[in-house]
Amino acid sequence: MSGAGGLDVRLPIGGLFTVLGLMLSGYGLVVGSGSASLSAGSSTNVNLWWGLVMLVFGMLLLLGAGLARRKLSMRPATETIEGQSTEEREHQRGLER
Repeated sequence: MSGAGGLDVRLPIGGLFTVLGLMLSGYGLVVGSGSASLSAGSSTNVNLWWGLVMLVFGMLLLLGAGLARRKLSMRPATETIEGQSTEEREHQRGLER
């Protein structure tokens, strides 16, 4: 792909957040109520909650990238300038199907 649709940074960033969120929330579940995972003066499992936040954020990025890719693949070629010029070139050379 060329142009703006060539690199969607939501895919690698979403994957990174998803994996790290899984690891952090898994660590929060395993360690449980150990002193390292609790915030100061509270019984909140910070690793578990922030891992879940990272997991949800990563999954939203991956979902957005997937929807954008589906939308781009469903667009007819004649809607873009590049597609129109390609269609004209193929028509002139007799390469149309």
